[in-house]
Amino acid sequence: MSRRANPTRRLERRAEREAQRPGGGTPRAARQRRARTPTRVRSGFLTNIPLTAVAIALGVLVLIGVLAWAVLQASESPDTGPLDWQKAMLNEDPKIPGTYVPPHPGPDGRVCKDQSCVGGMDDREHIGAGVKIPICTDEQIASNQISDPLCYNSNPPTSGPHAGNPTQLKVLENPAAKENLIHTMEHGAVVIWYSTDNQDVIKQLESIANDAIDRRKFVVMSKYTEMEPDTVALTSWTRLDKFKSSDFNHKRVQDFISENDRRFNPEGF
Repeated sequence: MSRRANPTRRLERRAEREAQRPGGGTPRAARQRRARTPTRVRSGFLTNIPLTAVAIALGVLVLIGVLAWAVLQASESPDTGPLDWQKAMLNEDPKIPGTYVPPHPGPDGRVCKDQSCVGGMDDREHIGAGVKIPICTDEQIASNQISDPLCYNSNPPTSGPHAGNPTQLKVLENPAAKENLIHTMEHGAVVIWYSTDNQDVIKQLESIANDAIDRRKFVVMSKYTEMEPDTVALTSWTRLDKFKSSDFNHKRVQDFISENDRRFNPEGF
């Protein structure tokens, strides 16, 4: 007899098991499975790019747009504010050695304060060889009538139209014309003017001037008899320190040179 189980016997045992279940052998209902939503498969170029890469690309595009806008604005609205040398000549800070003297406006009576007038300014124009410009009277300065007729608004002058040739940076043996010394100031130099016979003071001024020149400072020293007797003056563009020779001291002169040497420097020396 075959060892394979009798099919009839298997069916009988299954019926017995079903009968033993609660409910009298009623067959258990088949379990209902939740219907699955078909997964949509995306396709296309962008779907294959990580979101981080997309965000970075968008950020770069925004940055490029901002830079392009800034360049466009700069080209449409050029900076016309004051240049460094204009800021220097307009600086009234009392901490800078010397008294502030407003810049001379030139023949047109208008001070060039920003880039809008640099090309056509006459505040620093050259006058003809040998032309002399007088010192303004107190009345002219009080009424601000210093352009017509042209005169200098301080004595010695600290700015304004001047001769075409500057002086050398040295202690001059012969007095230089103030119109030439102003040109040297326009190059950023400090001018030491003296109208005194006090040889001790003169020698000390010469020593200070030569030492500064040796250290590549822009300094010139000249005798100047158009100001009050027994007087020393230190000038740079728009700065003046004037005192009696009896009030001379080294530090006063050295500080003026140190702070004002090429502080005003429109030609970049």
